Parts: sequence; structure tokens; C-alpha cells
Amino acid sequence: MTTDQAYVNYAQFNVFTVTGRISNAEIVNYQDSQFLSVTLITTFTKEGQECDVVFTDNDGLMKLHTKGYFGKGRQVTLTGHVKEISEFYTKTDAKTGEIEAFPRKRPQMKLKSVQVLDGGLGPSPKKEEPKAANKVTKITIAPKVDQTPVPAGTW
Repeated sequence: MTTDQAYVNYAQFNVFTVTGRISNAEIVNYQDSQFLSVTLITTFTKEGQECDVVFTDNDGLMKLHTKGYFGKGRQVTLTGHVKEISEFYTKTDAKTGEIEAFPRKRPQMKLKSVQVLDGGLGPSPKKEEPKAANKVTKITIAPKVDQTPVPAGTW
């Protein structure tokens, strides 16, 4: 073999397991189909760099979401195959046709074939109970009055 020969880049078994909080989870309608689009935020070290982990699903995780178990704020541990990593997104200028690159707020990792294994659903934020209105109702109760005592021996 010579160095001029082209090599085929085959996908490696890049499995990634991550724990983080769901920052966005929504059902998206696209071309007569529905799927769940999820963004998870994870932090690499204490007080360190954050990263967005994004993926889509149209089966089990979407069912969990529609039942209310996979919503915003829930801590979750998931596993998936790394599809792409990026720190910039591109936008094409409509007038000039030039492609411009803009930095993301956080680096982004796209996963595919995502699964939440047993024990992967962590706590979700406490649901705040609706506070009762501070309504005061005036209640008038007549005070209980004892009968006047009669001194002994006066009857």
C-alpha cells in the first residue's frame, strides 16, 4: 500500500454517557411526523465548562415526555453514540451568499441512538404548589358568655 491510497473512515464505537439537567424538551412536528427534541446541559468539572448535549427521539423517550417524566429541569443520565461536536454554528447571508460562523454559547454535542438505562431518571424540580390567595373572610362569632354566678345562700 502506498500513502496515496485513500482510506475509508469507518465510525468508531464512540459511546458517551452523560448526566445533566434537561434545559429544553419539546415535541416537534416536521413533514407529517413528530419527534422529541431535547437539550441537556452538563458541566465537566465543578464550576467548570458547560456543554449542551442535543438529541432527538420518536419512540420511548418521547412517550416518557408526553407522560410528564422527561421534562425541563429533570436530572437524567443517558447513553448514546456521538454524532457531531461543534463550537460554532453557520448561517448563510441571504444577500451575499457568504457563510458566516458564530460561536455557540456552549459547545454542542449531538448524540444518536440515545437511551436512558435503568436508574437513569433522576430527580425533577419540585413543583410549586399554587399559593392560596391572601383572602381574609370576616367571620363574626358571638362570644360565649357564662351565666352570672349566683352567690351561695342568696336564693
